[in-house]
Amino acid sequence: MRIGAIEISHPLCLAPMESVSDPPFRKLCRRFGADLLWTEFANCEAIVRNVARECRKLAINPDEHPIAIQIYGSFEESMEKAARQAEAMGPDWIDINCGCWVKKIAHRGDGAGLLRDLKKFETVVRSVQRGTTLPVTVKTRLGWDADSIVILDIARMLEQLGIAALTIHFRTRSQGYSGKADWTWIPRIREAAPTLPLVANGDIASPEHAKHCLDLGADGVMIGRAAIDRPWIFRQIRAFLEGRPIPPDPPLAERARIAIAHLREHAAYHGEKRGVLSFRRRWAAYLHAAPGIAKLRTELMTIETVAGIEERLARYLDEAVRHGYDLQPEAEETVRSFREDDPCMKNCAAACWK
Repeated sequence: MRIGAIEISHPLCLAPMESVSDPPFRKLCRRFGADLLWTEFANCEAIVRNVARECRKLAINPDEHPIAIQIYGSFEESMEKAARQAEAMGPDWIDINCGCWVKKIAHRGDGAGLLRDLKKFETVVRSVQRGTTLPVTVKTRLGWDADSIVILDIARMLEQLGIAALTIHFRTRSQGYSGKADWTWIPRIREAAPTLPLVANGDIASPEHAKHCLDLGADGVMIGRAAIDRPWIFRQIRAFLEGRPIPPDPPLAERARIAIAHLREHAAYHGEKRGVLSFRRRWAAYLHAAPGIAKLRTELMTIETVAGIEERLARYLDEAVRHGYDLQPEAEETVRSFREDDPCMKNCAAACWK
């Protein structure tokens, strides 16, 4: 699959997710094998007004390429200006969000709201193309609801406009995340727009799901919610596609190490207070199936510092070992590496493993 000068066979893509796909999370997923990255979506009106919080979403680190900046809106002039400002931040391409189903966005005509007016959809796409010299891609859904599925018309239109790639979440706007993504549309879209690169999105939660979408005719796959729970899913999919054994989910001790590394970068990016608070929703995924997880999560929800969380996880791992839970050999190294520069953590680790 090619987007501009970027060519990757069956790329594994990290979905643009609001309040999720920030630089620390993108960095983590890239480490696990995500080929292409997208930023969180940014409101074109806020961009052109230089709203600091929204403009911050456009910032890209040098090691994140290839990466797209995603913007959304329905006012052509603002979308053109926002595309110009986004290009100045140095992405590899610009992506248009035409699929956000959230009511406050879709019902005002932005995101998936464009699915109800294909003429407006086209003028928005053209406005972004006018605003940038970079390749332009689109992410959308099948249609507004089951009675107005317009994806074939959209695919044909975007192919004629020279869009670099189309990502489709295979649900309608009215479904939100309910029901199941309908991948059977892939070959029909492939037939309708044979030269348009197609990325499949929605319910891809395993290597087998990814391969099935590719076998149906998708050029790449985009992972969203499954990556929140298991960022290592990218390396599992790649191994499966290359005919290698699928690496198992990391054992508990390794998941704790990954979580701490992620927390540190998350807190550094958002500030410790906000970072620790917003990271709380991730503990269920990182520590799933751990013994005594309910009690541990309750305690982690009350801790307000990174160091405090590291100390509590170190004690938890020690308690698990003493109760006979197999953490795998890296458990000791995990605890020792939490805060090697902190004397208190050194003493804690020594006490845990003496």
